[in-house]
Amino acid sequence: MTLLNSLKTIFLLIITLSIAPFLVESIKTQYSSLLEPQVHIGVLSIKEPLSESYDFIQNLHSFFKDATIQGIIIKINCAHSAAGTSQTIFHDIRQLKKEYSKPIIALVENHCLAGAYLIASSCDYIIAPESAIIGNIGSSFCHWSITNVIAETPINQETIENESYQQLIKQIALSRKLSLTTIANWADGKIFTGTQAVTLGLINEIGSLCTVIKIIKEKALIEEEIKCVEPKSKQKNLFNMFFSNECAIS
Repeated sequence: MTLLNSLKTIFLLIITLSIAPFLVESIKTQYSSLLEPQVHIGVLSIKEPLSESYDFIQNLHSFFKDATIQGIIIKINCAHSAAGTSQTIFHDIRQLKKEYSKPIIALVENHCLAGAYLIASSCDYIIAPESAIIGNIGSSFCHWSITNVIAETPINQETIENESYQQLIKQIALSRKLSLTTIANWADGKIFTGTQAVTLGLINEIGSLCTVIKIIKEKALIEEEIKCVEPKSKQKNLFNMFFSNECAIS
């Protein structure tokens, strides 16, 4: 080996030793979730009106079936959603709750109305801040869904909206254990603040994400640190093939 080659080898060795700690720390950070057991909570968001359920339900089923996910949070900030879509998600949540023993909590931020509230009602628990707007459980439940159909198809709009309303109040009453004899108090299209909704039984508690985490820990008997895991991006890049977006919560 020539002197030049020896110097090159020594130089490369020095560089390798100098960057090794950074490489080890980077690998540890990226793959710690694979090397160390962690408690994961799946998070799904409803931020705008839903007109189809496929993507949401696919993620919902994935979280319920994933053994590493010990609880699910549905974050809702939505004024309305299509009637059929809302009912489809409602039925799937209720069925999955029977098949898998995992707490599922709805967390409202600003508003949770009509079809969005139907989805929330299928969860084990609903949390919202004091000024959140809750309700709008009324005959207009189906109106948004059929608005674009009226011009093309002759339908009896009033009959359909009334039938959808009856379906809505029965499903909510069943989930929230509310009496149908008191629908004048919590239905009929009325809108309530979070504080009023607690009194009426439409939500369980005033609170925030910290409240949700506390409840999930109690229900799932979790003592460790929790990581909130969102669905993986559809973008097929190398990072998203192995990792989802995560946020650590104590």
